Amino acid sequence: MKKVILTTLIAGFALSLSAQNLNKVKDMLKNNELDKAKDGIEQLLTNPKQQKNAEVWFTKAKIYGAIAASDQFKTLVPDGRADAFESIKKAVEIDKNQTTTYLTLENYKPVYDLYGGYFDQAAAQYNAEKYEDALANFKKSGAIGDFIFAQGWGLSKLDTTLLYYSALAAMNAKKDEDAVVAFQKLADAKIGGTKPEHVTIYRYLAKYYLDKKDIPNMQKYIKMGTELYPKDDYLPLVEFDYLRNQGDKKAIYAKYEELIKSNPENFEMIVDYANELFNETHVSDIKDRPADYNERVTKIEGLYKQALALKPDALEANLNLAKHYFNQALFIEEDANKIKSTKPEDVKKKDELKAQVVALCDKAIPPFEVVFNTLDQKDKLKLSEKSEYKSACNNLSYCYDRKKDKAKSDFYQKKYDEADNK
Repeated sequence: MKKVILTTLIAGFALSLSAQNLNKVKDMLKNNELDKAKDGIEQLLTNPKQQKNAEVWFTKAKIYGAIAASDQFKTLVPDGRADAFESIKKAVEIDKNQTTTYLTLENYKPVYDLYGGYFDQAAAQYNAEKYEDALANFKKSGAIGDFIFAQGWGLSKLDTTLLYYSALAAMNAKKDEDAVVAFQKLADAKIGGTKPEHVTIYRYLAKYYLDKKDIPNMQKYIKMGTELYPKDDYLPLVEFDYLRNQGDKKAIYAKYEELIKSNPENFEMIVDYANELFNETHVSDIKDRPADYNERVTKIEGLYKQALALKPDALEANLNLAKHYFNQALFIEEDANKIKSTKPEDVKKKDELKAQVVALCDKAIPPFEVVFNTLDQKDKLKLSEKSEYKSACNNLSYCYDRKKDKAKSDFYQKKYDEADNK
């Protein structure tokens, strides 16, 4: 009987001693003696009984988390947060309820500091363009965040901010597979619409799947992105790339019509459509002109006018609308010059054609003069501007000549001759 009592007393003394040692370690942590606290907790954990004590592991997590956050002591271990996280998991494994109680008393700070610490470190690395390092630490933050959520300690199942920056880090690190996984999680949750930057999710996925020739997925993410960002300029370009590779002009034109109908104020889209039709319609050889030439001529005029209603002073739109009229005038003048007969009906036809030339010149002059007036005020022109300026001068001289206004025709011819000096 005495032997049993003695054994019990010895055991009680051991437990008391262990508790005293743990309290000493806690005091070291409290006093920021992290090197001593680290040695003390590791010494405690050499005892098999202490290895089954959730509070010891929880204390270790706090110590290693503090080491990771300390400029003075962080070199004591390669990655203090990783050790701290493993210790939290070990404490939960031993006694989740008790560990949750410990965390609740500290407002979950020990585990949230690990989550936030990795995120802050990753963000700093991202800003320093160390994208692979940033990605690695965003992943570590994500793993801790997933654990926090799984234990019911807070956060959301989908950490949109962390996922988004993980994807950006992966994208910049050329880790396409990692970027796709993160972006897809965001896209499949239909994240976006309120933040302009989130359109990157859908742009990246659409282009990625275009390059992979996975057209169903490309179309899926274009559709999702367009629903959230109906005025985005990039997503339609991905689809246009696909349609051009297919050589399907009708589909391209139909897509332009669809996009302009849904966003009639998209100036760039309207001008792109007009320019595309312009280049395929205004060909010098009559046999190469499209069968629906007359319908296209009307369509092109309408598109440029629609664009100029949005931006009246836009140089490219003004210049191309003017050239649209001018080219028609040249084609009709060629037809008129082919008539050599002096028969009354032929003479009448020739006069009608010349009148059409003048009417087209009347239409071309105002937009040409917008270009001329804008560029003429500049003392120095860029190479592209000089080309536009000379085109406007030369064509204005032609138009006024056909209108039999010699003074103005000579004025613009003189401006053309002097253009190289600007």
